[in-house]
Amino acid sequence: MLRSGLSKLPVVFILIIALVVIPVFVSATGSDPGDDATGLTIKGFDLYKVARYNDAKISFDKAIALDPYSTQSWYGEGLARAALNDKEGAIQALDHATDLSPKDEQSWLKKGEVYITMNRNDLAITAYQRALLINPNNNEAKRNLESLGVHATPTTVDPNQYQPAGLTTPPTTAKNVPFAPAALIVIVVGAVIIFCGFRRNYG
Repeated sequence: MLRSGLSKLPVVFILIIALVVIPVFVSATGSDPGDDATGLTIKGFDLYKVARYNDAKISFDKAIALDPYSTQSWYGEGLARAALNDKEGAIQALDHATDLSPKDEQSWLKKGEVYITMNRNDLAITAYQRALLINPNNNEAKRNLESLGVHATPTTVDPNQYQPAGLTTPPTTAKNVPFAPAALIVIVVGAVIIFCGFRRNYG
């Protein structure tokens, strides 16, 4: 009787894995692709376009939590915060974007726009000049500089005056292997080993 009961244990163990554990891991690894950082960033921009600024900010927040080194996520965060009249927060987000990608022309342009609303024309000029340095054909930067009484060309801009805010540094370590697939492999291998062991000892 004991031998018969033990011989059923591996079958029960495998059934538990098949009916409980594997579905849980499949659910964990089969999440909506839109729930990753890229998908959440795209969703944030879509929400921003239809003036759902708070929802857009929430989406960008989630994207940044998953990938704090995404220039586009920080840029979107800056757009959303500016639209919500959080000017300081918008500048901080845009600082992250330009720290990560100093040649991100759009972030410099948005910085200039936000600085103007803060009556910080000196910083707005600096931001627009940086955008013009990146792209000499940026007509928006030229127009905004002229509206501020500044006639600037790329040759008149000193690139050494622009220092990173020092907020973020891109990671240098390799990404970890996702937990769920690795754990699933361990469980399946363990089940096979146990099954073979019981077969050998009690089969």
